[in-house]
Amino acid sequence: MNLQNNNDNKMKISTGNLFTRWFSSFLTPFRRSHNLKIFTLNGILFVLTQVFSRTYAPKFLDRLGATSFHYSLFNALPGLVAFLTTISGIIYIEKNKDKRRMMTKFFYISRLFPIILMFTPYLPYEIRGYVFVTLFSLMNLPESIALSSFQSYTAAFFPADERADALSQRNKFMQVFQIIFSIAAGFILSLPENPPAVILIYQSFFLLSAVIGILEIRTMNKLTIVTDDISEKRIELKRSLKKIFRNKEFRIFLVCSLIYHFGWQMGWPLFSYYQIDVLKADEKWLTIINVMSAFFMVISYNFWAEMIRKKGYKLTTAVVCSGMALSPILYALSKTLMINAVMSISMGLFTSGINVVILGSLLEITDREEGLLTVALHATLTNLTLFLSPFFGEFILRNFSVYTALYVSALIRALGALAFFIRYLKTPGDNIPVSERKTAVISE
Repeated sequence: MNLQNNNDNKMKISTGNLFTRWFSSFLTPFRRSHNLKIFTLNGILFVLTQVFSRTYAPKFLDRLGATSFHYSLFNALPGLVAFLTTISGIIYIEKNKDKRRMMTKFFYISRLFPIILMFTPYLPYEIRGYVFVTLFSLMNLPESIALSSFQSYTAAFFPADERADALSQRNKFMQVFQIIFSIAAGFILSLPENPPAVILIYQSFFLLSAVIGILEIRTMNKLTIVTDDISEKRIELKRSLKKIFRNKEFRIFLVCSLIYHFGWQMGWPLFSYYQIDVLKADEKWLTIINVMSAFFMVISYNFWAEMIRKKGYKLTTAVVCSGMALSPILYALSKTLMINAVMSISMGLFTSGINVVILGSLLEITDREEGLLTVALHATLTNLTLFLSPFFGEFILRNFSVYTALYVSALIRALGALAFFIRYLKTPGDNIPVSERKTAVISE
C-alpha cells in the first residue's frame, strides 16, 4: 500500500515538474533580452491581424457565393502577385537610405487593405467574389515585400544559437493567442442567424485587423540590431544572384524546398473546399478545427526547438516534412467534421515544426552579405509554386475527385521530404547540432 502511495506521489511530482517546465517556457521571453520580448509581442499582434482578416476569409468568400474555382484563385493569385513583385520590391527597399523605414511603409500599406475588403459585399453578386479575391491577392504585394525584408532582419536581431529558441517562442505565443481569439471570433460569428448580421461582423473584424496592424508595426520598430549577420550594402542584382547560386548548399536546399512547397501549397485550397463544400463546415466547426490544430502546435514548439539544438536543422526539416505529408491523407479519411477536427492534431504537431525549420534552415546556409536577397529569392520562387499548385489541384479535383487530389498532394509532399532526407544523408559533415556551432552563418 505504501509502495503504491509512493509511486503515486512520484508520478504527481513528475507530472507537476513537467507542467512547471512547460509553463515556465512561456515566461522565458519576459526574462531574457529586450529583442525577445518585442519579437514575441510583435508576433502576437501579427497573428491577431491574421485571425481577423485571413483565418475566416475562405468562409467569408463562401458567403459571397464562392465556387471551388474561387478557392483556387484565392490561394493562387497572392502567390503570383508576390512572385512578380517581391525581388523588385526588395531592391527598391535596398536603394533607400533608411531601409527599415521603407519596410515599415510596406507593412502599413498591407495592414490598411482590410478596410477596402470591408466594402466587397456591396458589389453585384456576380462579381463580388472575384473582386474580393483580387483585392485579397493585391494585399500580398506589400505584405510579401515587407515580410521578406523582416525575415532577413531576424538574423540581425538574434545570434545563430538563439534563433531557433526565438522563432519557437514567438510562434508558440502566436498560437496561444490564435487559439484564444479564433475561439472568440468563431463564437461571435456563430451568434447571429441572419446572413446580413454575419457579414456585418466580418466587416468589423476587417476594421479591427487594420487597427491591430498599426500597433504591430509600431512594436516591430522597437527591435534593435544586435549582430552583424545582415549586410547594409546595396544590392547589385546580377552579381548577387550569381553569388547566391554559386552557394551549393542554397541550391540543394532550394530544390528540396520547392518540391515540398508545391505539395504543401497544393493542399491549402483542397482543405478549404473539403471542409466547407464536402463536410459543410460553418464558422463554429472551422473554429473547432483551427483551435485543435493550433493547440497542438503550441505544445510541440519546444520539442522541435530541442530537436534542432540536438540534431541540427537538416534532419529536423526532413522529419517535419515527412509528418506534413500525412495531413492530406488524414483529411481524405475524415468523413465527418468531428473526425476532421481530430485529424487536424497531426497538422498542428508538424506545422509548428515547419514554422521554425524552413526559415532557420535558410538563414543557416545564407551568406551574410546576400541575406536579404536570398530570403527574397526563396520567397519569390515559393510564391511561384503557390501560384501554380492550386490550379494543379483544381485540375485533378475536376477531372478525378477531391480525394485523388488530396492523395497527390500527399505524394508530392512525401517526395519533398525524401529530398530533404537525401540532403541530410549526403552532407553528414555539415549536420552539426546548433548547440555546438560557433559561427552564425555558413558562408560559401
